[in-house]
Amino acid sequence: MSQTPPNQPPMPPSPGNGAPVPPNNGYSNPTPSYGYQGGAYSPVQEPRYNVLAIVSFISAFFVSLVAVITGHMALGQIKRTGEKGRGLALSGLIIGYVGIVGGIIGTIALVVMAVLGVGLFATIANNYDPDDYSYTSDPYDTDAPGLSGDDLSFEAGNDLDPSTVAQFSDPFVIDSDWTVVSPDDGQGNWSYLDPSGLCTVSFHQGKMGGQVPVTTGDDRATTEDFLAVVLKTDASTIAGKASDSTISYNFEDMGTVDTLLMQGTDDDGSNWKLAGRAFGELDSGLYIDVTCKSGGDLDSVYDTVTTKAAITVF
Repeated sequence: MSQTPPNQPPMPPSPGNGAPVPPNNGYSNPTPSYGYQGGAYSPVQEPRYNVLAIVSFISAFFVSLVAVITGHMALGQIKRTGEKGRGLALSGLIIGYVGIVGGIIGTIALVVMAVLGVGLFATIANNYDPDDYSYTSDPYDTDAPGLSGDDLSFEAGNDLDPSTVAQFSDPFVIDSDWTVVSPDDGQGNWSYLDPSGLCTVSFHQGKMGGQVPVTTGDDRATTEDFLAVVLKTDASTIAGKASDSTISYNFEDMGTVDTLLMQGTDDDGSNWKLAGRAFGELDSGLYIDVTCKSGGDLDSVYDTVTTKAAITVF
C-alpha cells in the first residue's frame, strides 16, 4: 500500500476541473468596440451630416429667417454630437442674415418711395385746377422768352439768351398716319408724307453760319434775308410778297412764334406754302415747307403742321 510522501505540497486543481483562471497580471482584456472581432474586421463609421445644417443652407435661398434659425440650431447640435455640416450651417447663417438685412433695406426704400409719391401726388392735386385743365403753379420765370406760353414776336427775339437753342417739336415722328419720306440728314433736314399721300411736309432747323446777313435787333429783316437764301431770291422780293404768319410756340395752344409766309405754284402744278423764322440772337433759322399735288388740301395740311409742330427755345 502506497503512502503520500510527507511534506509534499498539494497539487493545484487543473483548469480543466472548473477552477477559476486567475487574470493575466491582474489586468482585464475587454473586447474592443472596433477593429478585429471574432475573426472579422468591423468597419469604422464616419460622422454623418447634420440635417439642420443642410436645411439652413438650402432655405437661405428662399426663406432667410428659417435659414438663420436652423443654422443656429445646427451649430449647437454639431458642437454636441460632432456631426459634419458646420460649413453648411455657417453659410446658411451668413446668406440668411444678408437676406434679412437686404429685405429690411428694401422695405425702408419702398416706404420712403411711397411717402414721396404720396407727397408728390398731393402737391400736383393741390396745384391742379380742374376747371381750366391747367396747372395753377408757375414753376418757370415767365419773364424769360422761351420759358413761357407767351407769343414770341419778332421784337421778343431780341431778348432771347444767346446760349439757348431753337428747334421744332415734331409730333409726327410717332404718328403712324404720317410716313417718313426722308429722315434727318444730320444737317437739320427731314420730311413726311401726310395721311392723304398728296402733300409733302419738309422741315429745316439749324445755324445760319454766316450764310444769312443778320440785322442786329431786327428778326423780321433777318428772316427776310433767311427766306431769300432758302428760295434763292433777294430780300426785297421776300419783303414785297411775304405775309405774316405764326407757328405754335413750345407746345400746341401755348403761344405763337411770328413767321413770314411765302406761297406759290410750281411748274408741275403743285402748290406750296413755306413759313420761316430766323433768330438773330441765336444765329439760327427754321422753316416748314408744305407742298401738295393736285387734289391735296394745302391750307388744311399747313394749318395742321403749324399748329402741332411747335418751335421750342430752350
